[in-house]
Amino acid sequence: MALKKKTQKLKNCSNCGKLFLQTHGEKLCRECTIQEEEKQREIMDYIHDHQGCSITEVIENLNVSKKLVNNMINKGFFGNLKRSRSSYTCQSCGKPISVGNTYCRDCLKRLRSETKRIAEQREIRMNISANNNNRIEKPMSTIEKIDAQVEKELEIIREQRKKAAAAASKRSLYEAIMNQRGSRR
Repeated sequence: MALKKKTQKLKNCSNCGKLFLQTHGEKLCRECTIQEEEKQREIMDYIHDHQGCSITEVIENLNVSKKLVNNMINKGFFGNLKRSRSSYTCQSCGKPISVGNTYCRDCLKRLRSETKRIAEQREIRMNISANNNNRIEKPMSTIEKIDAQVEKELEIIREQRKKAAAAASKRSLYEAIMNQRGSRR
C-alpha cells in the first residue's frame, strides 16, 4: 500500500497575507488559524452562557465577523445546542430558522420562483432580439430547439442537393452536346 506524499505549496494567508507552506489545503497561516480557533471557542462559550442569543448579539458583543459565525453555523458547530434555545434568523425576512440554513422555507420558495420568472423573461427577450421583430414568442423547450436546429440543417442539405443536381444536369447536357459535335466530325 503506497502512502500519499504531502504536497506543500507556498501560499499567502487569506487573512493576514503572510506566506506559509500549505500542506492540506488550508487557507490561513498557523498564527491566524490559532486566532480563529480562539475566536470560535470564545463564540461557543458566549452562546453557552447566553442561551437564546442571536447572531447579531454574538457579532456585536464579541466583535467577530459575521462570516466567521456563519461558517461555524454551516459547519455544524452548534448542532448540539437545542434549536429552540438558539435563535438563528433568515437573512431575508428575519424569521427564526434551524442551524445550518441561511433562509427560511418561505423565502427559499419565493427566491426560487423569482429566479425562474427572471430566467423565463430573459429567454423571451433573447427570442425577441433573435427574431428582430416585436412579437413575443413562447419560450421553446429543449426538444423544440433541437427540432428547429435539425429542420434548419435538413433545409441546408436539401438546398445543397438541389444545387448538386442542377450542376450534374448541366454537366450531362454539356457532355451530350459535346458528344453530338464529336460524332458530326
